Amino acid sequence: MRPRRGELTGNATPAIHKAAAGLSGCAGWAEPAGDLGHDRVAGLTAFGQHSAPSDGRLRLVNNISASSQDEFRDNQATAERATAAIRIITDALDALGKTESVTRTPAATARVFPLAYGWFAAIVRNGQLIALAHENGLRHECAASARLVLQHTLALQWLIEGGDLAVDAVEADGHRRAFDLVKELADTGWPLPDGFTLQPGARPAQSGALEEQFGNFKAMCLLYVGGDQQYVPFRMQSGNAHPSYIGAMAYIVPETGELSTTAVTDSYVYLVDTARCVILAGHAFEPLLADTSLADAVIRAETALGIEFALWRRL
Repeated sequence: MRPRRGELTGNATPAIHKAAAGLSGCAGWAEPAGDLGHDRVAGLTAFGQHSAPSDGRLRLVNNISASSQDEFRDNQATAERATAAIRIITDALDALGKTESVTRTPAATARVFPLAYGWFAAIVRNGQLIALAHENGLRHECAASARLVLQHTLALQWLIEGGDLAVDAVEADGHRRAFDLVKELADTGWPLPDGFTLQPGARPAQSGALEEQFGNFKAMCLLYVGGDQQYVPFRMQSGNAHPSYIGAMAYIVPETGELSTTAVTDSYVYLVDTARCVILAGHAFEPLLADTSLADAVIRAETALGIEFALWRRL
């Protein structure tokens, strides 16, 4: 029996935290301590939703069908199931686009719905991008996109739970960023685009818990049971999104020091975790639709992947 929406019965393994203890540094990717090869580092820093234990099994959070956990090994077969799951949700998004109109339920206000839809679409399309990259031999190169998917998936649930007040926080953050951009343009002598009416002035102050949560992903993660295990890998992966030492070392064969034209890894964790996130995004967004096609697609995607998930539960 599937638990009610929002119930979380699976727990992430603490192995990622033990692994992180072996890494030095204060932020983002850290230089490995000791003699860890890069393939092991990639396994450690892959998403905190799974670890890379010696038995090769992937352990996923939000899992509500623990009996199938042993089937999740970091191998081609799991990758193929993940790709199939992503494609099912991608097809469902395409089908939404082919309808003349999308009817929202009363659960979705006129302000929440377009923002939620945009984030859902971004999650699915980036998931599609990651699946295509894996099919073309690029795995580690998906890290930054997988990090984006990870953050957007939790933010989507947070937005829908928060309603119009959460939209206020998102809009306020956008206004502050616009003021920052205008100031940067003014300071560097760049002309403002035609029709751009915002002028340099006092930056709007951040206020309220929701604005703090949206501006600080760690604060958002800590709203949920086990959410700290979502934040650790997000932070550890910053080296994949920004120039870093460990990001450069991804293209060096650790045993020989030889150069490689693609990152040295044999892991599919980015693809598998992205499938989890795409499914969770479907769980979060489908209650806003009057049509049940997305809900049906989520069930089929879980069947294809071989595991069921539930949304994060608030503390």
